[in-house]
Amino acid sequence: MAKPTTTAASTSLILLGAGGHATVLAEILQAAGEPLLGLCAPRLPTPGLLANLPYLGDDEATEQHDPGTVQLVNGLGSSADISARAEIFRRFREAGYPFATVRHPSAIISPSAHTGEGLQALAGSLINSEARLGDNVLINSHAVIEHHGEIGDHCHIASGAVLCGNCRLAAGVHIGAGAVVKQGVRIGTGAVIAAGAVVIADVPPHTLVAGVPARIKRENIR
Repeated sequence: MAKPTTTAASTSLILLGAGGHATVLAEILQAAGEPLLGLCAPRLPTPGLLANLPYLGDDEATEQHDPGTVQLVNGLGSSADISARAEIFRRFREAGYPFATVRHPSAIISPSAHTGEGLQALAGSLINSEARLGDNVLINSHAVIEHHGEIGDHCHIASGAVLCGNCRLAAGVHIGAGAVVKQGVRIGTGAVIAAGAVVIADVPPHTLVAGVPARIKRENIR
């Protein structure tokens, strides 16, 4: 089996967060033998894999390290609300810290795809031909981005979701687990697609849709 990969080069990694998503990332990084300095989080992790990593302190502890010597790994997941995940990325990028790409060995990324900074492609995920992904995008386990899809910054495509060809997602969209988005559909900024939804028409910004076929359940979500 191929080893997991990151864009860490010779720099060390700091994991931000101590929840379930951070645990998944830590396991990928450890399997890759990446130089993981430890984790930063508001509180000590609960017993488990993360408890075996050096605890560096809260997020402020990251700033004790020069941006030229470390790369960060965004360990915050999201369940519909991607704001915390997006905010921590913006905060540290503005301070000059780069974010590493994390790719599970079973993830497939087309050589013609374009991916942004801090991509996380988890087990069994697929990013197909000429797809274009922005920064801080999370493609969760077994999620599929088909050919020529465009995925904006800070989007989270949850486990098992399928985006058919030529889909267009603006920034900050959350696609729930097992959702399917029909080819060519456009989804506006900050929209949320509920788990299991089947989206066959464009979705306005800051709108929650759910069901089969998906219908608007709530507007003006932030």
